Amino acid sequence: MKNKIFLFISGCILFMLSSCLKNNEWESYYEVDKNIQIKSFSLASDSVSALAGVAFTIDQINGRIMNLDSMEYGTKVGDVICTLSYGSYASEIKVIAEATGDTVTYNASDSIDFSKPVKFVLYANDGVSSRSYIANINVHQVVPDSMTWHAMPASSFPGIAMDEQKVLADSTKNTYSMYAHATGKEYHLYTSEDMRQWEEQALSGLPSSGLRLSEIVNFNGRLYVAATDGSLYESTDGKTWQKKEDAPKIKTILGSMEEHVNQTARLSLLVEDADGIRYAVMDMDGRFETGSAVLEGFPVDGFATQNIYLMYKDRILLAGGKDTRGSLLQSVWSTLDGLNWAEQTDAYGNKLFSKREGVSLALYDGVCYLIGGFDASGKPLKDIYRSSDHGVTWEYVDELMVLPEDFQARGYASLVVDPDNFLTIIGGKSQAAGQVLKENWKGRINRLGFERQ
Repeated sequence: MKNKIFLFISGCILFMLSSCLKNNEWESYYEVDKNIQIKSFSLASDSVSALAGVAFTIDQINGRIMNLDSMEYGTKVGDVICTLSYGSYASEIKVIAEATGDTVTYNASDSIDFSKPVKFVLYANDGVSSRSYIANINVHQVVPDSMTWHAMPASSFPGIAMDEQKVLADSTKNTYSMYAHATGKEYHLYTSEDMRQWEEQALSGLPSSGLRLSEIVNFNGRLYVAATDGSLYESTDGKTWQKKEDAPKIKTILGSMEEHVNQTARLSLLVEDADGIRYAVMDMDGRFETGSAVLEGFPVDGFATQNIYLMYKDRILLAGGKDTRGSLLQSVWSTLDGLNWAEQTDAYGNKLFSKREGVSLALYDGVCYLIGGFDASGKPLKDIYRSSDHGVTWEYVDELMVLPEDFQARGYASLVVDPDNFLTIIGGKSQAAGQVLKENWKGRINRLGFERQ
């Protein structure tokens, strides 16, 4: 008898457990079915064909629907067909168009005015639950590839009168150093974190004049600058300098390259000896090696230098300047080892900048930009050229990035790219033998400042 009672009770418990499991399974299914979220969203319009390729992101947490990649500048969106998919528990969807102020029930075949944000409210079958979304179409409000230049405040430049200046950027510290020669006096050093406020630093070990400031360069953790008397000066901190006594007679510093796989770090130079002007390099241990005589048409003065890292190697580019005969150039030269140079520009083509010295050169947005300089008559320039093939061909920039009317043409300006993708033109001179203009101009290609909303 006891066994029968035990079996009966056990059976009841198993039945109850089974019922509970079935209820839980049903509840689980029931909860899933309560989903009233929008699952997919797309728009279409015969008048705006580009909408077909626009991907919309649904932010379920914040109830937002938008295209992260904005549509092209100038796109006008009005009445469109909106296609939704949503949870099966939604019984009704209300559409509230801000542009018209109308509230209507969603119908997949009806058009909706999307010139302003649209609100979607999904109501559940239980008559209590609801879910809201705000949907909008992002359109670029400016031309993505255009650049607006603006002058920085006058206070963003040191107050002394100067006849030469050069700004170096330290990307490891996001700081900037300006070396300047006070007219008729001595050299000064100013440092800044934003190129707006400059603080003067003590400077020692340099002569009172005669430095080739436009060629000052960073190599192997030291700064190097040549003088017109052939001396070479070096510094470990940029403040205290000393003459490198074992250096040959330096004509020009061409640039420097870092150490990479199958590439030795070198400081590239031109030196003068009994045989004339020759190519030379200095290694990381301070040892010099001399190469061949300088090639005809090679720049020895008034050029601009830019480093480009390409195919796992560092390259030095030189643009414009004067050759050994004093003739202005419109060529670009490059080297992979500091000793052997080759002309980059296509001499038989017509895609070149005009002959000039004192140009400003920078690698910006993966493209080489060349700005300003002086022509053969000494006239200052303000035109812009760009090269997308590392100096082989050059395209004149006649729209989107042109400098404003009130920008004064100039040469020998510093050109710096900052971490926020702004391109800054610092100083420069309207006359080759004149005073440095105390102004900075700043610009950024619009798309480089876009943030996803």
